[in-house]
Amino acid sequence: MSASKRRFRAITGFVLSSALLLAASCWPHRDRAVAAIAADEMATLQSSLKQKLGARSESFSVSLKGKATTAEVSKAFDAVLAGDDYLKFAIRSYRFAVSTDRRASTLTFTMKYWENAAQTAYVNARSKEILAKIVTKDMNAHQKVKAIHDWVLLNVAYDRTLVRHSAYDALKSGLTVCQGYATLTYRLLTDAGIPARIVEGTVNTGAHAWNLVKLDGVWYQLDTTFDDPVPDVKGRTTYGYYLVTDGQLKQDHSWKTGYPQAVTAYKNTLDSLIAKDKGRTAFYQSVREDIGADYLEPSRTVSTVKEIAAQLRSAAASGRSEAKMRYTSEDKPDLDALLKLMPELSSVRYTMESMAGGEPGDSLLTVTFKLRQ
Repeated sequence: MSASKRRFRAITGFVLSSALLLAASCWPHRDRAVAAIAADEMATLQSSLKQKLGARSESFSVSLKGKATTAEVSKAFDAVLAGDDYLKFAIRSYRFAVSTDRRASTLTFTMKYWENAAQTAYVNARSKEILAKIVTKDMNAHQKVKAIHDWVLLNVAYDRTLVRHSAYDALKSGLTVCQGYATLTYRLLTDAGIPARIVEGTVNTGAHAWNLVKLDGVWYQLDTTFDDPVPDVKGRTTYGYYLVTDGQLKQDHSWKTGYPQAVTAYKNTLDSLIAKDKGRTAFYQSVREDIGADYLEPSRTVSTVKEIAAQLRSAAASGRSEAKMRYTSEDKPDLDALLKLMPELSSVRYTMESMAGGEPGDSLLTVTFKLRQ
């Protein structure tokens, strides 16, 4: 008898994920033989795995004709998981053993899950209820993605205790780590008819998970975890990781090859949609505002206190008490220096958010101010 392990392990840190790790093992030479089970038996194995894993069975056996090898079992497992990202990330760990006399084989599996069958059924039902409330028949795919992104951010908070990992946790308690954000976003997107993937990678705090989304035949990266403020800010959404390219995401994310490439700037997509889809112009313009596309122009870009002051004076002349701009300096704005430059100010405060466009280190700077009476 020989045994094989494949394991999902939770990595603690600011971001928590379930990363698929292959435990190193040494197998007897005879287990590395050429495949010994027929194609129809391999199909039977995959079908059995799909049914048992879908039912979230914790312990089960599969009997096959011929001598099965650990490599064949691993290949079948990989094939099943490759076809269902949600299932892949619902599995916490698994172990299998192969018993064979060369004429027949018995495979015994022991599973652990982040969600049991009832919990996954709850997610499926809630997903349909949520979509019925936030998606309308007249929405196109771009509008659906925006609605789903915003719903997740407004209804889920990052679990700073790092103990909740699933979409079920996100819906039931309102708390989860990145794995739960990614699986819930995936469930909502796919149930809305939008092709999506769950991406497994790393950030500077460790293992991480996020999504890929396909719109009009083009793939984009989407990280709802990184767009949600930590600690949670009720009613607040950000868009620094909304439908970005691989190049933009690689500033602070990394992942292995094998995923669809995201190479199209969403700003360019929006410009094209504005030109040809006049009925949704207001929506596309609002998304441009959200992702900071309008602030990439030199006239909306600042790096010094003097340039910030010029933006505030322009806003004040228009009767506004808030100004947004692209901020390219590595240093935080010097409010004392700003008040000296603008003695007409009675108060000033600012927030800084990540930007989907621009260069590494760029921020969307929002300055709120009051003038002296």
